[in-house]
Amino acid sequence: MIAIALRRLAGLGAAAACVLCLGVAGEAQALPDAKIDQQIRPNFGILLAPPLRHTYRPSAWKPRRGHGGYGQGGYGQGGGYPGSGGVRRPLYLDSITVDCADGSGGGSQLADAIYNLADNGVLYIRSRGGVCRETLEIDHPVIIAGEGPPAFGNVGSGVAKLSPPDGAPCIRIAPGVKGVEIRDLVIEANQGGRSACIEAQDADVALIRSSVRYQGDASAIFVQGGSLIMRNSVVEARTNDAAILADGAAVDILQSKISADVRGLDITPAPGQSRLVQVGVTSPGPGLPGSTAITVRDQRSGAGSLLIANSVIRNWITGVYVDRGAEVELTRNRIIRVRRGVLSDYGKVRVRQNAIAADEYGAYFAGGRPEVAGNRFIGAGVNYERGVEPITEPNYVYSPQGCDYRMPPGAYCRPMTEAPRAITDESGFDASGRYGWEVDGYERGYARDGAPTARPPIPSRKSRFGRPPPPPAAYPSGYSNAPPLMGGPGY
Repeated sequence: MIAIALRRLAGLGAAAACVLCLGVAGEAQALPDAKIDQQIRPNFGILLAPPLRHTYRPSAWKPRRGHGGYGQGGYGQGGGYPGSGGVRRPLYLDSITVDCADGSGGGSQLADAIYNLADNGVLYIRSRGGVCRETLEIDHPVIIAGEGPPAFGNVGSGVAKLSPPDGAPCIRIAPGVKGVEIRDLVIEANQGGRSACIEAQDADVALIRSSVRYQGDASAIFVQGGSLIMRNSVVEARTNDAAILADGAAVDILQSKISADVRGLDITPAPGQSRLVQVGVTSPGPGLPGSTAITVRDQRSGAGSLLIANSVIRNWITGVYVDRGAEVELTRNRIIRVRRGVLSDYGKVRVRQNAIAADEYGAYFAGGRPEVAGNRFIGAGVNYERGVEPITEPNYVYSPQGCDYRMPPGAYCRPMTEAPRAITDESGFDASGRYGWEVDGYERGYARDGAPTARPPIPSRKSRFGRPPPPPAAYPSGYSNAPPLMGGPGY
């Protein structure tokens, strides 16, 4: 009897569920207008969703002890001074030279050399064609210098190269080390796995005239705290994570190139001003664009500001994303072949004297008081949500749709024929021998094109009935100068 009753209750439950399903379906069919409205309304929540940040963290630092002296064997060789327990004491040398083409020194030549260097000593790596296949673990300030290509072929050829074993990091820097400088070195990790190529926590690291080529699942360079300096260097990353992830670090990158498949730089600036000056941030293309070139985040404990100046951002879905509370200044940059130039979610943003060629939004501000002055927007202009109080000076919007739209404050519509062609000229990127950062951002371009000025509105086109055509539907926002998802210039 109990089983029969349970079966009857189950049947009644299923019937009730069926009735509820019919009721819900009936309600959905009775509200077609809401469904259509949901389909055509732009989803600004998705637009402003910040790029995901992977939670990669390097393994805890474990110092390696018991090194043999340089040229005297490797780890665990015994010997040493009386009372040392078989562990050799460092030699504290000012400089050591390692030739990885010579295998007689054992498999830990670099580790032995680092162990025996004095603070601020120099490790020279020769370029005779051998590749150093070690992970450098650095626990005191040193300089790693690669030997340049020789002028005469009788002493070897090529450049100094470091390539660790598969799945291992290239260089690990211990917490608290202030001053690790890497010069004239090619660093490759073709099978990085879940390890970053360069890892530094609360340490100061500098890349000078060096190249980092990474393929794996983490970032090519991971810096947490401390500082990262780059000069005349190149980072090429094939990973779904950011090529450079700087978490609470002071970043100072000058005349360098960052090339990435998915994400370029993810920066949470340390207190003070970080900067990217004359930097090329590109996605290889020409087919699938990268996701976000530069993501700038804020930390509630007090982050610093980021200056992006005279740089080129090319071939991305989003050029620069500014998270809520982050402080960013963009000055005389060229942001081209993007869908969205600058997106700000209540960030403290100054966008001044840039050239931005975008398909959907040249710049979009969800809130705050952005400064927007002296820019040239090609294809798509600037958009402010309701409640935004922009501080503006004249900006030009070169619109392929004509100039029949209501312009936001400080924006002046110009015909596409007036757009400077040099802004979207990419021929310099493909020239032989180019690194990418030598191409002018918009420093010389702004001097060439001049400052935008207030211009009278262009007369509206007349219809055959002598009346101007009706304006297209505006965004559901405060100020807009283009219909939703306006097409780009087709550069």
